[in-house]
Amino acid sequence: MPKSYLWKLPASFLVLVGIIILVVACEPLAPDDQSQQVIVVTATALPSPRPSATPPFVTPLPTRIEATATPTLAPRSAITLPSCDETEGRVLDATFTSMIIEGDIPYRMYVPPCFFTSGQRYPYVILLHGSTFNYTQWTDDLGVQTVMDEELADPLNPLPPMVLIMPDGDLLMQENTFDEEASYENVILDELIPAVESQYCLWTEREGRAIGGISRGGFWAISIAFRHQDLFSAVGGHSPVFDEGIAPPLNDPLQLAQTIPPTSQLRIYLDVTQTDIAEANVTALSNILRSNGVLHTYEISPTGNHDNEYWAAHVLDYLMFYGENWPRDAAELPSCF
Repeated sequence: MPKSYLWKLPASFLVLVGIIILVVACEPLAPDDQSQQVIVVTATALPSPRPSATPPFVTPLPTRIEATATPTLAPRSAITLPSCDETEGRVLDATFTSMIIEGDIPYRMYVPPCFFTSGQRYPYVILLHGSTFNYTQWTDDLGVQTVMDEELADPLNPLPPMVLIMPDGDLLMQENTFDEEASYENVILDELIPAVESQYCLWTEREGRAIGGISRGGFWAISIAFRHQDLFSAVGGHSPVFDEGIAPPLNDPLQLAQTIPPTSQLRIYLDVTQTDIAEANVTALSNILRSNGVLHTYEISPTGNHDNEYWAAHVLDYLMFYGENWPRDAAELPSCF
């Protein structure tokens, strides 16, 4: 409109136009793909959390990990430990026996330098693979060993010395089997954890144990940790798949999220790309947690797909999250003795 006609318009109309322009210019949700690389939503406790009735199926689940007696050993001061000059960690292949699948299940384990000679009890993360991969995905496809070694060798590294346990999912991981004592959850809780904690010097308390997974593995990690918050200090779901009807209410992360109180000590990390078909349900889970005042971190990347290239680019982010509260100096870890 020519400037010469503006003075003829009613003042109320000009005020209205000005307000519309101001609102559009200040719209906080307007996308800016040029400057924003990652959207981070960190929930904060709401002043008045929305009340929600606890579903009738939610009952505290008993911890099924049986504690083993700690052997009586000489005081650490009386034990001379060998010196260690290792500069890189190791990747070991092993198996544990599963009564559920009636056979041995392979797993891969990353241990940091001097793990076997330090005499310290290390924290560890159980990392679950995606549905079309196996227990070698985290090392062979995502390079988790290289990331760990490079960061631990850096004096300013953000990672603590920690152990990574990467079990194979076998067919049971792919199936929607949630029978009591016969699901993939039981394999992890009743067979894998007791096996590794009895064979290696690992931190056997909740504070030193975390779990996470990719895609289908992300579903299992979230479901297991949400059901057993007393066993894990942190859980991560990386492009986790929460398809509708994938699990009964007792195991469905979207249902379980409704039951987590704002006071929960479980640290939660979710990430996905905005073009991922799984994004809608991951966002739905984040919204449930946020509406109930449950602290968590949710990252949405504007680039990337549901593939190894995306996950490999974020491996360091994942490891930093899991190890956030663990000592950076192995000497500060609990003693094996």
